[in-house]
Amino acid sequence: MIPIKNLVRDGGWVKCMARNRWTKDTTEWTFRMRILSFEVFDCSQVDKPERLHPIEVGAVRWLMKLEVVNLSKVSVLFGYLTQQMRLVDGDGFQFEEDSSKAGLMFSDFARRLGLSLGSLSPKVKAQGAVIFKLPDEDMEYSLTIKDGTMEEI
Repeated sequence: MIPIKNLVRDGGWVKCMARNRWTKDTTEWTFRMRILSFEVFDCSQVDKPERLHPIEVGAVRWLMKLEVVNLSKVSVLFGYLTQQMRLVDGDGFQFEEDSSKAGLMFSDFARRLGLSLGSLSPKVKAQGAVIFKLPDEDMEYSLTIKDGTMEEI
Protein backbone atom coordinates (compact mmCIF):
# COMPACT_ATOMS: atom_id res chain seq x y z
CA MET A 1 0.00 0.00 0.00
CA ILE A 2 1.21 3.46 -0.87
CA PRO A 3 -0.17 6.62 0.79
CA ILE A 4 -2.17 8.61 -1.76
CA LYS A 5 -0.89 11.97 -0.54
CA ASN A 6 2.67 10.79 -1.33
CA LEU A 7 1.65 9.64 -4.82
CA VAL A 8 0.01 13.01 -5.57
CA ARG A 9 2.82 15.05 -4.02
CA ASP A 10 5.67 13.17 -5.71
CA GLY A 11 3.91 12.76 -9.07
CA GLY A 12 5.65 9.42 -9.55
CA TRP A 13 4.45 6.37 -11.42
CA VAL A 14 3.54 3.02 -9.93
CA LYS A 15 3.63 -0.28 -11.76
CA CYS A 16 0.66 -2.50 -11.05
CA MET A 17 -0.30 -6.07 -11.81
CA ALA A 18 -3.88 -7.24 -11.42
CA ARG A 19 -5.39 -10.64 -11.96
CA ASN A 20 -7.91 -10.91 -14.77
CA ARG A 21 -11.05 -12.03 -12.98
CA TRP A 22 -13.11 -12.03 -16.17
CA THR A 23 -11.47 -15.06 -17.78
CA LYS A 24 -10.79 -18.57 -16.51
CA ASP A 25 -7.09 -18.43 -17.35
CA THR A 26 -4.39 -16.91 -15.17
CA THR A 27 -3.90 -13.80 -17.29
CA GLU A 28 -2.62 -10.76 -15.44
CA TRP A 29 -2.91 -7.14 -16.53
CA THR A 30 0.12 -4.95 -16.15
CA PHE A 31 -0.18 -1.19 -16.15
CA ARG A 32 1.53 1.99 -14.99
CA MET A 33 -0.44 4.59 -13.13
CA ARG A 34 0.15 8.08 -11.82
CA ILE A 35 -2.26 9.84 -9.45
CA LEU A 36 -2.76 13.44 -10.57
CA SER A 37 -5.16 14.52 -7.81
CA PHE A 38 -7.39 13.21 -5.04
CA GLU A 39 -9.98 15.70 -3.84
CA VAL A 40 -13.49 15.91 -2.44
CA PHE A 41 -15.86 15.71 -5.40
CA ASP A 42 -17.15 19.17 -6.34
CA CYS A 43 -20.77 18.74 -7.47
CA SER A 44 -20.81 22.23 -8.99
CA GLN A 45 -18.60 20.91 -11.84
CA VAL A 46 -21.39 18.59 -13.01
CA ASP A 47 -23.41 19.84 -15.98
CA LYS A 48 -26.69 18.42 -14.59
CA PRO A 49 -26.29 17.97 -10.81
CA GLU A 50 -29.88 16.71 -10.53
CA ARG A 51 -28.64 13.46 -12.14
CA LEU A 52 -26.34 12.72 -9.20
CA HIS A 53 -27.42 9.68 -7.24
CA PRO A 54 -28.18 10.46 -3.59
CA ILE A 55 -25.42 9.58 -1.16
CA GLU A 56 -25.81 8.01 2.25
CA VAL A 57 -25.69 10.17 5.37
CA GLY A 58 -22.11 10.26 6.63
CA ALA A 59 -20.55 9.58 3.23
CA VAL A 60 -18.61 11.86 0.88
CA ARG A 61 -17.57 11.34 -2.74
CA TRP A 62 -13.90 11.77 -3.61
CA LEU A 63 -12.56 12.15 -7.14
CA MET A 64 -9.21 10.65 -8.14
CA LYS A 65 -7.75 11.84 -11.44
CA LEU A 66 -5.04 9.66 -12.91
CA GLU A 67 -2.95 8.76 -15.91
CA VAL A 68 -2.64 5.15 -16.90
CA VAL A 69 -0.64 3.19 -19.47
CA ASN A 70 -1.73 -0.33 -20.33
CA LEU A 71 1.41 -2.52 -20.45
CA SER A 72 -0.51 -5.68 -21.37
CA LYS A 73 -0.28 -7.11 -24.90
CA VAL A 74 -3.98 -6.53 -25.59
CA SER A 75 -6.50 -3.76 -24.96
CA VAL A 76 -8.11 -3.64 -21.51
CA LEU A 77 -11.22 -1.78 -20.43
CA PHE A 78 -10.44 1.07 -18.04
CA GLY A 79 -13.28 -0.08 -15.79
CA TYR A 80 -11.67 -3.51 -15.34
CA LEU A 81 -8.58 -1.83 -13.92
CA THR A 82 -10.42 0.61 -11.65
CA GLN A 83 -12.53 -2.24 -10.23
CA GLN A 84 -9.30 -3.70 -8.82
CA MET A 85 -8.29 -0.47 -7.07
CA ARG A 86 -8.85 -0.23 -3.33
CA LEU A 87 -8.42 2.64 -0.90
CA VAL A 88 -7.39 1.58 2.58
CA ASP A 89 -7.81 3.84 5.59
CA GLY A 90 -5.60 3.94 8.68
CA ASP A 91 -7.84 1.39 10.41
CA GLY A 92 -7.50 -1.15 7.57
CA PHE A 93 -10.98 -0.67 6.08
CA GLN A 94 -11.04 -1.06 2.28
CA PHE A 95 -13.12 0.95 -0.16
CA GLU A 96 -13.90 0.19 -3.81
CA GLU A 97 -14.73 2.69 -6.53
CA ASP A 98 -18.30 3.99 -6.60
CA SER A 99 -19.47 1.58 -9.31
CA SER A 100 -22.54 3.73 -10.03
CA LYS A 101 -20.18 6.57 -11.01
CA ALA A 102 -22.59 8.69 -8.93
CA GLY A 103 -25.12 8.37 -11.78
CA LEU A 104 -22.87 10.30 -14.17
CA MET A 105 -21.66 7.51 -16.44
CA PHE A 106 -23.02 8.93 -19.71
CA SER A 107 -22.84 12.64 -18.88
CA ASP A 108 -20.65 15.24 -20.56
CA PHE A 109 -18.87 15.61 -17.21
CA ALA A 110 -17.97 11.89 -17.20
CA ARG A 111 -16.66 12.07 -20.76
CA ARG A 112 -14.57 15.17 -19.99
CA LEU A 113 -12.96 13.56 -16.93
CA GLY A 114 -12.65 10.04 -18.28
CA LEU A 115 -15.07 8.30 -15.91
CA SER A 116 -16.25 6.32 -18.93
CA LEU A 117 -12.86 6.06 -20.61
CA GLY A 118 -13.47 2.78 -22.46
CA SER A 119 -10.74 0.59 -23.89
CA LEU A 120 -7.06 1.23 -23.15
CA SER A 121 -4.75 0.33 -26.02
CA PRO A 122 -1.35 -1.11 -25.13
CA LYS A 123 1.46 1.43 -24.56
CA VAL A 124 -0.81 4.47 -24.96
CA LYS A 125 -1.13 6.96 -22.08
CA ALA A 126 -4.69 7.94 -21.14
CA GLN A 127 -6.16 10.22 -18.50
CA GLY A 128 -9.17 9.11 -16.51
CA ALA A 129 -10.91 9.47 -13.20
CA VAL A 130 -12.43 7.31 -10.47
CA ILE A 131 -15.06 8.24 -7.88
CA PHE A 132 -14.86 6.76 -4.40
CA LYS A 133 -17.56 6.95 -1.72
CA LEU A 134 -15.80 7.35 1.65
CA PRO A 135 -16.81 8.05 5.25
CA ASP A 136 -16.99 11.74 6.14
CA GLU A 137 -14.06 11.69 8.54
CA ASP A 138 -10.54 13.04 8.66
CA MET A 139 -8.50 10.07 7.45
CA GLU A 140 -5.51 9.42 5.25
CA TYR A 141 -5.83 6.75 2.60
CA SER A 142 -3.44 4.41 0.85
CA LEU A 143 -3.89 2.79 -2.54
CA THR A 144 -3.63 -0.91 -3.27
CA ILE A 145 -4.67 -3.39 -5.96
CA LYS A 146 -7.00 -6.25 -5.02
CA ASP A 147 -5.30 -9.62 -5.63
CA GLY A 148 -2.42 -7.80 -7.29
CA THR A 149 0.78 -5.88 -6.73
CA MET A 150 1.83 -2.25 -6.81
CA GLU A 151 5.34 -0.80 -6.67
CA GLU A 152 6.75 2.68 -7.14
CA ILE A 153 8.98 3.05 -10.20
